[in-house]
Amino acid sequence: MKGYDSIDFMSFLAFFLAAVLPWFASATTPVSTQTVIFSDDGATLHGTLYLPNLGHKVPAVVVFHGASEPLASTPLYRHLWQGLPQIGIAVLVFDRRGAGKSSGNPNVGYETLAHDGIAGARALRRMPQIDASRVGYWGISQGGWLATYAAARDTRTAFAIAVSAPLVTAESQMEFAMSNRLHVLGYGGDDVRDMLQARAMLDGYFNGKNSRAAAVAALSKIEKRPWFGLMYLPKPESLTRNAATSSWRAEMDLDPMVAVERVRTPILFILGAEDPWIPAAKTVALLHDVARTHPLLAYRVVPNANHLMMVPPVHEQMNDATPQAVSAETPQSPAYFMLLASWLEDCAKPSL
Repeated sequence: MKGYDSIDFMSFLAFFLAAVLPWFASATTPVSTQTVIFSDDGATLHGTLYLPNLGHKVPAVVVFHGASEPLASTPLYRHLWQGLPQIGIAVLVFDRRGAGKSSGNPNVGYETLAHDGIAGARALRRMPQIDASRVGYWGISQGGWLATYAAARDTRTAFAIAVSAPLVTAESQMEFAMSNRLHVLGYGGDDVRDMLQARAMLDGYFNGKNSRAAAVAALSKIEKRPWFGLMYLPKPESLTRNAATSSWRAEMDLDPMVAVERVRTPILFILGAEDPWIPAAKTVALLHDVARTHPLLAYRVVPNANHLMMVPPVHEQMNDATPQAVSAETPQSPAYFMLLASWLEDCAKPSL
């Protein structure tokens, strides 16, 4: 790990504003930024630590990315580094491997991505400003899975927060989400049925249950339909001929509940009540069962909130779901902000 103290731009800005604006007052908790560079499994990862300057060691949160939001600068993470340092918690956001300033192969499995975040936590624990016993994880969507996996693997995890993380297999989640997307776009039951059949044949090919030809035939049946490009499915001609070399099976069939049951630290799952991308009701049922024997597990469903803790109508969530649109979105729900801060203050209260 390499750390470089940056010029304290925020302190300079406060000094400048105080000189030119008679109504300006400095924040009670000053925050400095520091570049953090760490390595893991062939990747060099670049991040920024937002550090509250309180004169004592502080807890820290390592941020895991959503699938379409790989950059530390993504607005989705802004509420964390703007808000959490004000309650005494440092925040590390980094560019995911293969994105931004970070090197490495981006086409890796969930385990490697989770381990990248664990490497970030290890880097933080070596820093004199950080309370090494109070470092945890936050993640959203796919990042919520990764935060859970990291908490299960990192024996020094102090806490974890998983936002909008479905606790079903990735394939089950995609079947749910893509069925909803077709419904919102105005397509009927025949289209939903054919899409699900193509997904089943594709999954069956990678699992050895049916031939490549059967998968190609199912994909070819829907390839010319106007919604095909929105379904996260490969074109028939691009389907690999060697299923054994593909990561599809491992990723699509991985059961997140295995990791949940292994977590032995406080963990909070936050779900939106109006999220068409994941089966929130089923996820809650699964969490309810685990919570009976897992006293450190908590879950909350946020009213009037979607997958990214925003509040637009469902059709907007599903219609404009391009990576470009998603990368510009930020949480809006007041209930989400309050739940996050109150739970963290209980589980990651700064050591005085």
